[in-house]
Amino acid sequence: GVRVFADKPYPARPRFLHVAKAFSGYAEKRGIEVAVEVDADVMAPRVPPALYDGIAQNLLTNALKAVNASDSTVRKVVFRAWNDGQWHHLQVSDTGSGVPSAIKDFIFDPLFTTTNGRSSDPLGSGMGLGLALVRRGAQAFGGVADLVNPPPGYSTCVEVRFPRVLE
Repeated sequence: GVRVFADKPYPARPRFLHVAKAFSGYAEKRGIEVAVEVDADVMAPRVPPALYDGIAQNLLTNALKAVNASDSTVRKVVFRAWNDGQWHHLQVSDTGSGVPSAIKDFIFDPLFTTTNGRSSDPLGSGMGLGLALVRRGAQAFGGVADLVNPPPGYSTCVEVRFPRVLE
């Protein structure tokens, strides 16, 4: 299901709401707010919905783990998505401890992880494959995945862009 184009563009907001709901118990138990700031009329391109959901899920779980492990008093993750002329943008920002500049060039490398293998976090410690797969999935449909400057009040922001028109 992650290799076949969708028949047509589809609303992005319900995809994020579904992913956020799937992890709402984890977030609520730890006092983490998960917000979906996506207008109802924002359409995702014909990227396979399973891929789109998988990207959103991976970015959310990474952000939840980062916020949970930080000492931040503001505990928040936000989904944003919008379309401009050529691109569909999908962003996940969080108030965790951020990504140290020394490792920014490596976070999308396969098997690179910032989590501790002995973590007691129920989301797991990670194998270092999630962000590599996010980037690979985006590239498979002409897109890109990068660390970008976070919005004010956030420490980390990952953005995935897909062409609005897929060929």
